[in-house]
Amino acid sequence: PWRPNTPVSPGDGTCGSGRWPVGGLAWGELFEGNSDAHGIKDNHIDPPIIARYIRVYPTDSYNRPTLRMELLGCEVKGCSLPLGMENGEIKNAHITASSCKKSWYNSWEPSLARLNQEGRVNAWQSNNNQQWLQIDLLKAKKITAITTQGCKSMSVEQFVKTYVILYSDEGTEWKPYMDDSTSVKHFLDPPIFSRFIRIVPKTWNRSICLRVELFGCDPS
Repeated sequence: PWRPNTPVSPGDGTCGSGRWPVGGLAWGELFEGNSDAHGIKDNHIDPPIIARYIRVYPTDSYNRPTLRMELLGCEVKGCSLPLGMENGEIKNAHITASSCKKSWYNSWEPSLARLNQEGRVNAWQSNNNQQWLQIDLLKAKKITAITTQGCKSMSVEQFVKTYVILYSDEGTEWKPYMDDSTSVKHFLDPPIFSRFIRIVPKTWNRSICLRVELFGCDPS
């Protein structure tokens, strides 16, 4: 089953809420749907919709109207795009650390400090307690959030419990970000405007082990 044609409108409600008119009209704009059950059909909405709820109305279908979907957009006044740790846009050479743990069979390099990094060696891990992880964004960015993960080594959970953030425009003089929240995803309000970000772990479970993503955008 798939949906060939689908209008979209702002709306509310859950399963079983019935059929409602679209903004006081019979229907909104009609979008082309899928031609099979497995392919992906993209539709660009121009001008964009600014709303909290979105309701999709099937108008034609093959067998039964079934649907899987994703909405793409951003906050109305938002600045929270991933800056490139997880997807690799930030290159390995631009992720550095004061040290990393090494053994004869592996090395927990800073380039592994990427959110959702997989593998047997899947994060940055330091070799002592006075350590930091540094990210060079190549130019000043507006940084609005940071997400962190720990890691597993030989089935042992290791993670940073608390950390502080330092930032710098040139990578030489560092300023502290004045907030000590320990959230897994922490929103930075006010945001940081800087090129270099340094994460300094303060407390941890078993060992300093870290995977990171930064969120933000180019300064307006």
